[in-house]
Amino acid sequence: MPELSIIIPCLNEEHYIGRLLDCLGKQTFRDFQIIVVDSHSTDGTATAVRRRMRKDRRISLLRSPRKGVSDARNAGAWKAQAERLLFMDADVTIGSDFLKKAMGELEERGLQVSGCCLVPDSRKLFDRLGHHLLNGWFQAMQYVWPHMVGQCIFSTRAIHRKLKGFDSTILFAEDNDYVNRASTLARFRILRSVRVISSTRRFESENSIVLGMKYALCPFYRLIFGEIRTNIFNYRMDIPKRKKQ
Repeated sequence: MPELSIIIPCLNEEHYIGRLLDCLGKQTFRDFQIIVVDSHSTDGTATAVRRRMRKDRRISLLRSPRKGVSDARNAGAWKAQAERLLFMDADVTIGSDFLKKAMGELEERGLQVSGCCLVPDSRKLFDRLGHHLLNGWFQAMQYVWPHMVGQCIFSTRAIHRKLKGFDSTILFAEDNDYVNRASTLARFRILRSVRVISSTRRFESENSIVLGMKYALCPFYRLIFGEIRTNIFNYRMDIPKRKKQ
C-alpha cells in the first residue's frame, strides 16, 4: 500500500491538471498514489489525465457521482489506499521536494491534520499582499479556529470517515469547515517547511477588490450565521482559463 493518497478534484481543468501531475511526477518522495476525480468536465481534462496515466501507473481517474468539489473529494477519499490523505486543487504547483519535506514534518510533529501557506504565481503587489494577509490569518488562527483552503489539506482516512467527509451542502468555504471539524479530532498546525504555489487566475477573471472582500467577510459570516449553504457570496466554482499548460 502507498504511504500517501493524493486526491485532486477537477472541473474543466485541462489547462492546469497536467502541470500539477507533472510536478507530482518529479517528487523526490515516491510512495504515493494520485486520484484525479473528474466532476463532469466538458473539456479535455480526462484526456490530459489519461495521457499521463500511460506514463505513471500511480495515477488513476474517477468520475464523481455528482458535480461539486466536496462530492469529488469524498469520492476520491473513499478510493484511497493510504491512511494519509492529501487534498489538492488542480491549479497549484509544488517544488520537487514538497512531499518529502511535508511527510517528514508531519511525522516529526505528530500531525494528522495540517496545511501550508500559499505563494501566488504572480508578481503583482495586490496578489502578494493578499497572500501575505491570508498566510498571517492561517498562522494566527491555527491555535483557536483553524482555517485552510483546498489547495493543500492533509488528513487521514480515519478522520475523514469520522467526519463523513466534506459537507456537500456547503457552497463556499467547505474546506474551512472540514478543517474546523477535523481539528476537534486531532491537533491542527500549519507546516513550516513547505508552501504551495497558488494560482491567481480567479483574481484575474473577477473584480479583485470584490473577490478580496468575499474572502475577508467569509469567516465573519460563518462565525455569526453558520456555514454558507446559499449562494449569497455569488462564488463560482468554475474558473475561466488563463492559458494552456
